[in-house]
Parts: sequence; C-alpha cells; structure tokens
Amino acid sequence: LKFMKIDILDIKHLANSMEENNFSNKQIAERFRKYMKLTYKPLGMYFSNEVPKGKNRSQGRIFRRCIVGHVFKASKKGGASIIKEGTGCPGGQFWSGFRKKVPDGWAHFMTHGRDDVLGGRAEHFKKDIYVAVKTIKDPGPVKKKEDFEYIVFQALEEIPDSQKLEFILFFVNANIMAKLITLLNYERHVPYAVKAAAGSGCMSLLNHPLKMKEKPDVDAIMGVWDPFARRTIPKDLLSLTLRRWVVEQMALNIPESFLAHTAPFTPKGETIRFLRKKLLRK
Repeated sequence: LKFMKIDILDIKHLANSMEENNFSNKQIAERFRKYMKLTYKPLGMYFSNEVPKGKNRSQGRIFRRCIVGHVFKASKKGGASIIKEGTGCPGGQFWSGFRKKVPDGWAHFMTHGRDDVLGGRAEHFKKDIYVAVKTIKDPGPVKKKEDFEYIVFQALEEIPDSQKLEFILFFVNANIMAKLITLLNYERHVPYAVKAAAGSGCMSLLNHPLKMKEKPDVDAIMGVWDPFARRTIPKDLLSLTLRRWVVEQMALNIPESFLAHTAPFTPKGETIRFLRKKLLRK
C-alpha cells in the first residue's frame, strides 16, 4: 500500500535535525515543496552590498517597476529580484529607503488628488491627507541598520546558509495559506500571531515584515492588500512572511504534523483505518 509507506529518510533527517536544531535553507525549501506541493518558491530577504551569484533581475523605471510583481518573479522563476536605488516607482523607492524624502504631494495622490500633483491623478485610497500622512509615517520607510546597496529577494534554496536573512516570504493561495497558519500553530498556541497589516504592496512585502518581533516571540504578516499592486500577481495569491527561525521550526515539525498524515473521516483515511484493523487481526 503505497500511501501507508513510511518515509524512512525523512524520519532520519528529522532526528538529525532535531539534534542540531538546524536545517539548511535548501532543506527548508525542499520540505515545504514536498509536503505542501508549493507552486511558487519560498524567498529569503536580505540586505547586501553585492549582487548574488546566479540569475538576477532589476526593476524597470516605467514598465515592470512595481515591487510586488518584481519580487513575485523570483518566487515563480527562481533566482533573485533586486531592489536598488534609482529603479522602480517613486513610492517604492521611498518605502525601500533609497529615497530620502517622500515624493512631493504624495499624501494628496493617496487621497483625491490635487491639480499640481501628478496632473491631478489620485489613488483614492485615503479619505483625507491626515489619514494619508499617518500611513506614510507608520511604518515609514526602511530604516538602514547599516549601509547597503541592494535589497534582495532570492529563492530560499539558492541562498548560502552563511547569509543572514531578515525573513522568509511565501506566495500562496488560500488553501496553502490555511496549511501554513495551521502548521504555525502546531507547536505553539498563537492564534492571533498573523497580522493582515494594511498598506501599499511595498509595505506588505518589506516594511511591515521588517517590524516583526524577534525570537522567541512569534508573529507573521499577511498581504498583499494594495488593489493596484495585486494586478502584478495572480489574483488568487496572498503573501505570508515569517522570521527564518519560525519557518525552520515549522519545517522540522512537518513529518509529524497533519501534512504527513491522512486526514480522518475522509474516504482515504477511513480506508487506511479499515485496512490497518484488518492487518492487526491476522
């Protein structure tokens, strides 16, 4: 019975990893791919002064300039999506910390526009400039902990383990999101850990995740909630970001969790139960 076969390699792998409490980036990515059948690769995000080896892509200045669609390409095709000074939209440049000042009139652009700001164009996302200004300040642009030239979103499996990661990012549909959140709560009771923080697409993938708590506190950020930025990704996808140490623990737990066991009260689950009982009687 193929579906009753135990993955011995996984059990040995888990035992070794529990001893060391250390999975490589490649092992984490492979375990999620195998058990969750991910369509898109998990990404690691980090700051760097060097372009990583392998396949890299940069944002455009007019076309292909949205950070969300740009980052998603690394999840879809592998390699790394690079955010750097002088590329992408003005808002993205500000939120990512490469532009010192918020673009002139940005609060008006976020509300109902003004004739002398971008020709009167407006997003109509905020009722007035007072709400818009609060959004700009919270969480605000990326604060440079140290000088860096690039913000890198790279396929997790391709990142050297020596590289410090700020967080890990998943692009998933609702069914996979449900599995990720259930797995997050497998080892601990944190039903309110996932925050659906409102903001631009840049904020969902960069600014809000950088505000996540440090070990041992657990939280996560779900997005993307910017209707315009969502046009650059498949319409059924959401993002989820977590600190690397949390994702590593989740990966370690997978072989003993619901992801490696057949669900009860399903045709397959009940068939397995029946056959096991029959075998025990012999």
